[in-house]
Amino acid sequence: MAFSIRTRLTFWYVTLLTVSLMAFGSAFSYSLFRIFTDRMDNQISSVANMMVHTVIRPSGELFLPRDFDLILGRFFGIRTEGNYIQVLDPAGGVIAQSSTLEEHTLPISDETYRLALSGETSYANVSGAFRYPVRVVTKPIVFKEKGLVAIVQVGSSLEGLDDIFHSLAYIFLLGIAASVVIASVMGWFLARQALKPVRELAGLARKISAENLNERLNIAVPNDELGALASTINEMIGRLEASFKQIRQFTGDASHELKTPLTILKGEMEMAIRSRDDVEYMREVIASSLEEIDRMSYIVRNLLDLARMDAGGGAVSMDRVSLDHLLSERFEHFRKFALDSRVDMVIIKNMAVMVTGDGLRLGQLLYNLIDNAIKYTPGGGRVELSVEPDGAFARVTVRDTGIGISKEDLPYIFDRFYRVDKARSSGREVGGAGLGLSICKEIVDAHKGTIEAASEPGKGTAFTVRLPV
Repeated sequence: MAFSIRTRLTFWYVTLLTVSLMAFGSAFSYSLFRIFTDRMDNQISSVANMMVHTVIRPSGELFLPRDFDLILGRFFGIRTEGNYIQVLDPAGGVIAQSSTLEEHTLPISDETYRLALSGETSYANVSGAFRYPVRVVTKPIVFKEKGLVAIVQVGSSLEGLDDIFHSLAYIFLLGIAASVVIASVMGWFLARQALKPVRELAGLARKISAENLNERLNIAVPNDELGALASTINEMIGRLEASFKQIRQFTGDASHELKTPLTILKGEMEMAIRSRDDVEYMREVIASSLEEIDRMSYIVRNLLDLARMDAGGGAVSMDRVSLDHLLSERFEHFRKFALDSRVDMVIIKNMAVMVTGDGLRLGQLLYNLIDNAIKYTPGGGRVELSVEPDGAFARVTVRDTGIGISKEDLPYIFDRFYRVDKARSSGREVGGAGLGLSICKEIVDAHKGTIEAASEPGKGTAFTVRLPV
C-alpha cells in the first residue's frame, strides 16, 4: 500500500522522536542507576572496612561480642542502621549477624566465595532473601601468617532505588506516550503546511495544457527548494511552449508550402480538361505540372531529411572525409548550372583538410550552400568557394556577389520555412521552401561545428562553416 508523503513524513518524525525519547530515557535511567549504585557501594564498603578493623584483633583473632552492631554504632561511630552485616568463617559458615538481619541470612554465591578465597572484594545484587533486592559487598579478612581469617558481608536494601525507578519508568512511559501523540498531531499538521505549496504547484501545473503554455507557476520564495522546483517546472514549460510553437509553425508552413503546388496543379488540370483539342497547351500544362511535382518532391524530401535528423538527435556516421575532394565534386556538379545562369564560379582555395563525419551529409551541406549562392546571384555575378585549415577547425567559405540579405532577415535565415522576399531571386523563380539553410544548420550542429552568414544587400552574401578537424 502506497502512503502519501505527508503520512510518511509524520511516521518518520514520530518514529525518530520515539526512538530518541526511549534512548534518552534509557541513558538517563542507567546513569541514575550507576550514581545510586556507586554511592551505595561507597557506603557499604566504608562500613565493611570499619568492620574489618574493628572485629579483628592484632593477633588475627576475631572479636565479635553479642549485639556487636549496636556496640559498633555506640562506641565506634559505625552507622549500622539500615545495613545488614554478616561475618562468615573461611568455610562460608555464618559466625555472626547484625540484629537487622533477624532470621534472614545474606546468601553468598559460588563466584563471590571464590573471589573471597582469592582475597578479592566483590559487589553483587542479591534477590529472594528479602522483600527488596539487596546490594552486598563481600570483603575477605586476610592475614599473611594465617591466610583467610573471615569474610565480612555488608548489605543495604535497594528499596528506595527500586521505588524511584518504578516511579521514573511510569513517568517516562506516560511522558513518551503523550509526546508521541502530540508529535503525531503536530507532525501531521506541520507536514500538511509544509506540503501545501506542493499541492498548489500541482494544481497550477495541472491547469497548464497545450492551449495555455504561456502560463507560469508563481514562485513565493524563489531561493528555497520549492522555489527551485517551480523554477525548473517553469523552464520546462518554456521549452515545451517553444517546441509547440515551432511544431505549429512547422506544420502551418509545411501545409502552406504543399498547398501552393497542389492548388496550381489542380487549376492547370482543370484548364487542361476544358481545352481538349489544344495539344500544345496540354504540353505546357504537363510541363508546368511536372515542375510543381518536382517542387513538392523537393519539399517532401527536405522535410524527411529534417525529420530523420530530429529523430536521430543529430546522430551522424563517423568516417574520415576529405573536404577538398568533396568541394571539387560539388564544383564539377554545379559547373554547367553556373554557366547556364551566367555566373562565374571559381575555387579560391582548396587545401587538403580531413574531418571526421558523415560524407553524405557534408556533401548535402555544400550542395545547399552552392545551390543557394548560384540561384541568388544575378547573371554576370561571381561565386567563390574555398576550403582551408583554421587552427583546430576546417573552414569552408561560400561567397557570392548576389542580391544579399537584409539585416532584419539575417538572424532568421536558419529557421525552418523562413524565406526572405521572394523577389530577391533576381527575377528567376527559384522554388525555394525555406528548408535548405535549416538543413545546413542541423548538419553543422550534428558535426559539432558552426555556421555563420555575413551579408549586405546588393553586394552579396558569405557563408562560413567551421568543422573540427
